[in-house]
Amino acid sequence: MVGFIVKSNLHFIDIKKTFKEGLLMQFKYDWIPGLSESIPKDVNSDRITPYTVALEGWRRGLSLKYCTTKSRGQIFIQFILSNGSKTLKFSKSTGPDVTREAVNICKNKLLTKKYLEKADIPVPKGKAFITPINFDELLKYAEILGYPVVIKPISAKMGKGVIPEIKNEEELIKAFNYVTNELGYSEIIVEKHVFGEEYRVYVVKDKVIGAIKRIPAYVIGDGVSSIKDLIEIKNKERKQIPSLRSRPIKIDTEVKEYVSQAGYTLDSILDKNEYLVLRKNSNVSSGGEPIDVTDELSENIKRIAVNACRAIPGLPISGVDIVVDKINNTCSVLELNTGPGISSHLFPLKGKARDIPKAIIDYYFPETSSQKNPISNRFYFDYSKIENKLLSHSLKEIKLPMVPQGEIIFKAFIVSGKVQGVNYRQWIRRQAFNLDLNGFAENKKDGSVFIVVSGNKKNIEEFEKIIYNKGSKHAKIENISVVNWDNPINIGFVIKKEI
Repeated sequence: MVGFIVKSNLHFIDIKKTFKEGLLMQFKYDWIPGLSESIPKDVNSDRITPYTVALEGWRRGLSLKYCTTKSRGQIFIQFILSNGSKTLKFSKSTGPDVTREAVNICKNKLLTKKYLEKADIPVPKGKAFITPINFDELLKYAEILGYPVVIKPISAKMGKGVIPEIKNEEELIKAFNYVTNELGYSEIIVEKHVFGEEYRVYVVKDKVIGAIKRIPAYVIGDGVSSIKDLIEIKNKERKQIPSLRSRPIKIDTEVKEYVSQAGYTLDSILDKNEYLVLRKNSNVSSGGEPIDVTDELSENIKRIAVNACRAIPGLPISGVDIVVDKINNTCSVLELNTGPGISSHLFPLKGKARDIPKAIIDYYFPETSSQKNPISNRFYFDYSKIENKLLSHSLKEIKLPMVPQGEIIFKAFIVSGKVQGVNYRQWIRRQAFNLDLNGFAENKKDGSVFIVVSGNKKNIEEFEKIIYNKGSKHAKIENISVVNWDNPINIGFVIKKEI
C-alpha cells in the first residue's frame, strides 16, 4: 500500500487507516437489497428519512396518508400510518412518543448538557456565553479550560458553526468572529475538545440499532487534476450515493483555509495518492463520508448511548452524537437529536447498512413485524409528486392506495416497430389502468418501447393478449420480446421520459 503525505499541519484522522478502510468508493456496498432502487432520484438527503420510514410502514400493509401542518408561518409535510385501530402521525422519523418537551430540550445544547450531567452521562466540560458576550471572560475561560477547545452555537443544527480543535487564542478569536459575525449566532458554548472518533449512534427503545463514523471531506491526488477538479470529481461520485447526492463538498471559507494552510491553492495539483483533508467538521452535509461501525461498539458505549436517551424525558428514539476513545473505552456525549436523519445508516460507504425504518415501525406497530409480504418490497411510490401537490395547496391530504397483496406477477416487454411518436405509451397506460396493473412505459433510444407491468395472473394474461393482438391507432408493431425485470416499480402506471 502506498503511503500518503499529508500536506498540512492539521492532523485529525489516521490517514493510512482511513484509506485502507476503502473510502474511495471502489468496493461493493452492503446495502439493504432493492432499497436504493426504491428511492426516486429526486428524493434526497433529509427527505430520505421520512420517505423510507413511511415506505416501510406502507409495505407492511399499513394505510399511508400525507398531510400538511403549519408552524411559525411555514408549511411542513407529515405522514400518517394506521392499522385500522391505531393511527399515528409522524414528522420526519419522529413519531408521537417523542414528546415536545424532549424536542425543546434537545434543541438547546446547553439544556441538553445539563440533563446529561444530572444523569451522570459523560459530557465535555464547557460553559455557555450569551448576549451580550463578555469576550475577555470567554478568552479567560478557554485558557482555564485548556486548549484545544470547541466553539458551537447553542441552537445550531447539522454541525453548522461547530469549530473543533481550536489550538490557541488566535484561532479562538478567528472562530468566534466567524460564528458570531459571519454566521450570526449570539449564544455559544465553549467546551473542551475531546479527542477520539465521532459516532452517530441510533437508539430505539433502549437498543442501539446502528452507528456510523463520519470522515471529514477530503480529496486524493492523481498527479494530474487540480484540487478544484478533484473536488468536482468527488462531488460527481457523491451524486451516485442516495445519502450524499445532494450534499456536495462546497468550496467555502473553511475549505479555502485548509487548502491554504496546506500550502496550496485550488488550482494546485496534488501528487498521486496524496491525501488532503478539506475541513475539520465531519458532517455528511458538509462533505463528510459515513461508514458503519455498529459492530465495533463496546457494550459500555452502547449503554451510555441508551442512558443518554433515558436522561431526556420522552425520548425513546434518538440519534446520539458521541466521541469515542477506543483505546481507553471511554466516550463523551456531544448532543442528542430528536429527528435524526437515517440515510447514512441506510447507505454507508463502508460496512453494513442498518435497517432503521424497520426498527421504527417495529417500535410503533409491533404487530406488523411478521406481516410484511416479500412482494411488497418490489413497490414504491413517488413522494415528490405528493409533496408538490401538497405544497401547491391543490390538495390538503393525499391517501395512497394500499400496497398490492396476494400473488403478484411482474412482466416486461420490448416492443419494436412504429411505436414512438404515435401515442403508443398513452394507449398502453389506458390498458394498464383498465386492468388495474402497475408499471411504466418508456421510450428507448433504439426506437422501441419498454413496458413493465405487475398484477394478478389473470389480468397480466389479458394485457398480453391485448398488446399482441391490438395496438394504438397509428402504431405498427413489428416484434414483442419478453424480458426479465427484478427491480422495484412505482405504484400506479407512469409514462417515463425518453432516455
